[in-house]
Amino acid sequence: MGVKPSSRWKNIPLQPTVWTRFRSIKEELERKGKRVIGLYDGDVVLFGHSNPPLSEILAQAAWEGWHMYPSSTTWQSQLRETIAEFERSYRGVKYKVEDVILTPGVSGCYRLLHNTLLDPGDELLALEPAHYLWGPSSYMYCFDSKIVTSGCDEANDWEPDLDELRAAMSEKTKGIILDHPNNPTGAIHSDNALKQIVSIAGEYDIPIISDEIYGLITYDGAEAKSMPTLAGDVPVIVLSSMSKRFMKPGWRVGYMCLHDPQGKMEEYSKILRKVALIYGHATSNIATPILVAATRAFRRSLAGLQSEFRDVGGVESTETDFEEREMLRNLQRRRDFTWRRLNEIEEVRCTKPKASLYAFPHVEAIDDSWKTTEEFILELLKEEGIMFAPGNLFGKSGVGHFRTLLTPNLEILEEAYNRLEGFLKRHTH
Repeated sequence: MGVKPSSRWKNIPLQPTVWTRFRSIKEELERKGKRVIGLYDGDVVLFGHSNPPLSEILAQAAWEGWHMYPSSTTWQSQLRETIAEFERSYRGVKYKVEDVILTPGVSGCYRLLHNTLLDPGDELLALEPAHYLWGPSSYMYCFDSKIVTSGCDEANDWEPDLDELRAAMSEKTKGIILDHPNNPTGAIHSDNALKQIVSIAGEYDIPIISDEIYGLITYDGAEAKSMPTLAGDVPVIVLSSMSKRFMKPGWRVGYMCLHDPQGKMEEYSKILRKVALIYGHATSNIATPILVAATRAFRRSLAGLQSEFRDVGGVESTETDFEEREMLRNLQRRRDFTWRRLNEIEEVRCTKPKASLYAFPHVEAIDDSWKTTEEFILELLKEEGIMFAPGNLFGKSGVGHFRTLLTPNLEILEEAYNRLEGFLKRHTH
């Protein structure tokens, strides 16, 4: 007979993921001495964005002796209180301390939502292109629930197709997922589109799940409004973390904030908080030195609020936000270069990202010269030593696209796009 796994995992895909297969090929090429430019991973630290002052804050917390269980200290509640103040000050939304739930990264938020919101047969509706964690390899499929997608219009700056969204709704829909600003496109949706999404969610009496991890990484003075500011009495679950703005993805500090002004999620929120407590015990919570450092990092950012992070129009930096501002200035220069250079390449067109760490160009030749987007990415990797994220990972509307990064320096980006241009000339002419 042997040992049998739990039936709840019967739907988990056992074949290697696209990421696993491509990374294995990349590593094999590197073992053979080929230099590979990896423009697929959204880890800001890989390209030198590290925010040294926060590393010093973490070291100080360790030297101070914060090594006991997190539950033996008050730092969890202090961090939640500080995050609530941060969201109020930077995003314009008031939360009580009990509205803030800590998780190990935004990925931890996803898993907590899957566990508490969905029953077998339930659906979440995601606007795509969407983060691949909401795709077929998502943890939610282990619970016999699934993602239904609705597209966005690339020709209209990736604005949501609201007719398609409404048609995709059903009695099985338990929430609408927004990645805003969007990963992979860098789009910021219009207030009008977001308000209509709020209206649809209100009709079905379901929450909006708004992943706002890139909400303070915007360009050209653009503002990505936090969904609760537009939602009225429609419940919103906001997700965010320290991975991008604070440049500390390895700290695994994520959180969700519950916006529920009329108590429509009261019953659900009680269960969510209880499961979060159990989940915290199972994962030992966020490590105590990181709790201390994260709290101090958020306080440090609040102290520098007089010169806002997202406004780069000639405002002098303060000591407490210099690193974040410098990262944004560099990202905007790289965004400008990436958008211009990609659109110079025949067969490539790219919508200008308004936010995030990514661009999402379309390669018109893929349909003619390659069977699939993955085949194009794989051949490019093997021949030119460039690895992009294949667009189909982000949904069916990503077919024919790839996701590239804005985080590397200009020299790396220029070399990568020169290689891409040469590759396309060889294969399409």
